[in-house]
Amino acid sequence: MPIPRQLLTECALASYKQAAPVQLKRVSFIKKWQNERKLKKMTEQLHADLQEKKDQTKKLVTAFILEIDSQRLLFERPFLRFFLEKGYLDVAEAFIDRTREQDSALSTEEVYQAMRNVWIMNSLQIHWNLPLALTPAVYAYSLLYPYTDNYLDNPAVSLEEKQAFNERLSHVIAGEKDHSTRVFELIGLIEEQFPRNQFPDVFDSIRFIHEAQTASMKQHQSLSDEMVLRLSFEKGGSSVLADAFLVKGSLTQEEMQFAFNYGAFLQLLDDLQDIDEDKAEELRTQFTPDKTTFDEEIRQLIGFIYKTNPSEDQSLMKDVIRSCTLMMVMEVVSRQPEAVSRKLYRELEAASPVKLSFYPEMMSFFQTTFADLEERYAMQH
Repeated sequence: MPIPRQLLTECALASYKQAAPVQLKRVSFIKKWQNERKLKKMTEQLHADLQEKKDQTKKLVTAFILEIDSQRLLFERPFLRFFLEKGYLDVAEAFIDRTREQDSALSTEEVYQAMRNVWIMNSLQIHWNLPLALTPAVYAYSLLYPYTDNYLDNPAVSLEEKQAFNERLSHVIAGEKDHSTRVFELIGLIEEQFPRNQFPDVFDSIRFIHEAQTASMKQHQSLSDEMVLRLSFEKGGSSVLADAFLVKGSLTQEEMQFAFNYGAFLQLLDDLQDIDEDKAEELRTQFTPDKTTFDEEIRQLIGFIYKTNPSEDQSLMKDVIRSCTLMMVMEVVSRQPEAVSRKLYRELEAASPVKLSFYPEMMSFFQTTFADLEERYAMQH
């Protein structure tokens, strides 16, 4: 049976629109101050240790993560040890090694972007009690992002070139052989793990995200708010839906809807993060109209995240998704406080484990550390 694309989209949109406001749990000012102080001390020590003990990178980073977890500096419910024991760092290391060996031209930012998709697929593996592994499909699909999504979003590439590329990619997804570029080789890797005749839904899901990416190019046009929202939902929802099929091979209707909703709110988060870039490129999203603040849109986004991952659900992975995505909202607001009213800024800061003004420093350290790790892994291998 074909993937019920329209039904998934309509259900996700309805869930988003019906999401109720969320009363976020407050964190005391003293606790924020203590968390910041400990994080600063720990990050400074990690930076010094990484410079002196360059052969112990993985050990040092692991100890750093476990300390954050045990002291609950960023998350109320400890889960980082669980992730490490499942093999998150091992998968990250394997992905960096393989990427640098086979795709050395990719920038650190592109590798990091692909890695974020690996982590999403890993989260689905854990959620469905599957072995956490860098399978051929996880590797190949995650790398498709730097090669396809960024290409289609590049304003320097002409519309004609994008259309020609999309036409070729459509044929390859449909089964036509073409190894002239790395993109088409990656599709071949997926087919090795999931033969088309046995897993037709896998390739239907890839076709869905490709068509959604192509349709999203219309966001440069004058569209209604409803159509802009729908295009964002289809692009984001179909992306994680494909993640899910490439992790599991086949899905129930409930699993499909969860994955689609997961991708939809991640896309809205991306749109929130890219406000300035999208405005510069005249790309329409929920967050690009000429408005003073986006309180209503951000509150609705948070409500949708909690509706998809309800706090009463004891699933560890849903708790992690809820906590991490809320922190992503806070990080964006910390960089763009003008995007919200003072009232919403205070509400988000009250629920944050650290002051919002601390986020830029914290995120800069994490990104720098990732770049350093990637460079070291490349040099060691």
